[in-house]
Amino acid sequence: MKRYVSGMTVDNTHRCDVAIAGGGPVGLTLALALAQRGFDVALADAAHAPAKGKGPADGRAYFIAYGCWRIFRALGLEAKLLPSAERVLQVEAEGRLGGISFIAEECSEPALGYMIEGSALGAVLHAAAMAEPRIRLLSRARIDSVRFGVADAKLEIGDLTVAASLVVGCDGANSLVRKAAGFRFEGHEYDASAISTTITLGKPHNGTARQIFLPRGPMAVLPLTANQANQTWRANLIWTERTLVAEALVGLSDDEFERELAKVAGEFVPDAKLAGPRHRFPLRLHVAERFDGHRVALAGDAAHVIHPLAGQGLNLGLKDVAALVDVIAEAQRVGLDIGAESALSPYTTWRRGDVAATAAAMEGFARAFTSALPVRLAAAAAMVAAGTVPGARKMFAREAGGDLGDLPSLMAR
Repeated sequence: MKRYVSGMTVDNTHRCDVAIAGGGPVGLTLALALAQRGFDVALADAAHAPAKGKGPADGRAYFIAYGCWRIFRALGLEAKLLPSAERVLQVEAEGRLGGISFIAEECSEPALGYMIEGSALGAVLHAAAMAEPRIRLLSRARIDSVRFGVADAKLEIGDLTVAASLVVGCDGANSLVRKAAGFRFEGHEYDASAISTTITLGKPHNGTARQIFLPRGPMAVLPLTANQANQTWRANLIWTERTLVAEALVGLSDDEFERELAKVAGEFVPDAKLAGPRHRFPLRLHVAERFDGHRVALAGDAAHVIHPLAGQGLNLGLKDVAALVDVIAEAQRVGLDIGAESALSPYTTWRRGDVAATAAAMEGFARAFTSALPVRLAAAAAMVAAGTVPGARKMFAREAGGDLGDLPSLMAR
């Protein structure tokens, strides 16, 4: 795009190797990983730049499986993230007849993963991106259009054009990049929503993540770092309910919400008190027909949205990042155009099968434990039986930890 200033023509175009739409954890991690591989990156984020030392206002918290945590370690971010992260040493899932549990020792790791609040994760990633000379961060950057040409792709952002060999959509479930590329987003909505909030507990969590299957959906209590000021134990509560019920719960006063929580799961979270705002997220299952094309790739929620059961959403997005970085770096190494469809095609082959399998597993669990009583009892019995087989527990632990299959270099031991 060109504009005229005092009789002169000014080319208001920023050129780079890769342009990323979306400045959430997936987009920022991808930008940092590519910059460390020597690529010039522009990242367009519609949100305001966070204040120095603070992340975006985000009431969510994330479980980062140990295999995906290796990505942050490889990028040199682990030391900055650890003070805000809680180690998950044990995972327990409980059904009507009993449950199944995993411990870190079963996967030969010091932790099964880490819980970290979105604001803390965002602050570290944003600060690292600001300090990286190969990254140009564009905040409050509303993308007007995306065009894929023969020689490059272009993002139009007001009077600025960002031209790149490749555009990566990390811009969420309603991805403008995915729509511009014409990729179908196949799936369905659930008549359910997840309420996410921070609570304090009546007793120490001891690094244990717990999940219980209730008739209308799962409830998870995930350990967070302690409040050092008053030595209270905190956790992230994920409460799944039918949409109308979830809307009503979010609208209650704090005292009313705590009473409803005690009624539904008092023994599961005894003496729980609210310690943060409540956020409601509608649940859905959608997977893009493909994750790459001519001068375009998708990662994170732009490529797939799954049920939050087992907390695999962000982990799938981080796996996308690690795989895509390897694909792009290999294309450059052998002299290919990094935006060519032929260079990018290994990415969909690598990632879509894993995403589809994880989505199907979460769908199966969600439906089994909210079906008629005989089905719920059969599912619970199967879970209990699996929990008695050490080899099965170890395999499930490694799968949940992102440590099975063909691992990208950023996730290698």
